[in-house]
Amino acid sequence: MTYLRNICAQFGVGLDETSSDEDIHGFDCAVKYRIGSVPVQVKCTSKNFSRDTHLTMPVEDGWKEAWTDYASGPAYFLVVRVPDSAEEWIDHAVDHQTTHRAAAYWERIDGRDIGSSIQVRRSNRFSASALQSWYEDILRANGAPA
Repeated sequence: MTYLRNICAQFGVGLDETSSDEDIHGFDCAVKYRIGSVPVQVKCTSKNFSRDTHLTMPVEDGWKEAWTDYASGPAYFLVVRVPDSAEEWIDHAVDHQTTHRAAAYWERIDGRDIGSSIQVRRSNRFSASALQSWYEDILRANGAPA
C-alpha cells in the first residue's frame, strides 16, 4: 500500500485504505479524486511476467461476487511486483532517501466478465500518468467530458 500511496501523493490525490473488518466489497482501498473515488484491489507478488507480457493473478470467488455487484463506476486491480527477498524491497539510504524496489501494474476490472484469473499487462505500468487515465475514466462514468 505504501507504493500506491507514494504514487498518489506524487499525482496529488488521496488514498483511503479499507480496514480488514470492512473489506466486504472486494477492494483494499479507494483513490480519492475531487469528483469521486475509484476502488482498487491491491496484491503483491514476486511472480515473473509470462513471456515478458503479462502476470496472471488468481481471482477469489468472493472478489468476483463483490465485483459483479459493483456498477457505479470504474474499478481497478493493481499488482505490486517486488523482489523475492523481503529485505530487498526497500532501501533506506543514509541521505534519507527511500528507494522502493518495486513496480506496479494495473487492469480495469469489468464486473460482468471475470474469470478465475486476471491477466495484468506489463504495458499497464502504474504511475502518475495511470492515475490521470483513471481520473478520465471516472469523469466519463459521471458524464463529464474527459
